[in-house]
Amino acid sequence: MKFTIATVLALATMAFAYPVVENNAPVKRQNIVEADVSIPAMSDQAGNVIAFDATKVAANKGA
Repeated sequence: MKFTIATVLALATMAFAYPVVENNAPVKRQNIVEADVSIPAMSDQAGNVIAFDATKVAANKGA
């Protein structure tokens, strides 16, 4: 009986904790960018593709 109550409480907690999903929410998508795949690239915080230049990366000289 104790396990039945614990199971029901766990399922109820999971049902209340599940995030609400909006069916008609707009999906944020990235604009189509013609990127050259032969050069290194990365994305910034906004998701835009930018070229990667290893010479501009600060090296940790203390390690």
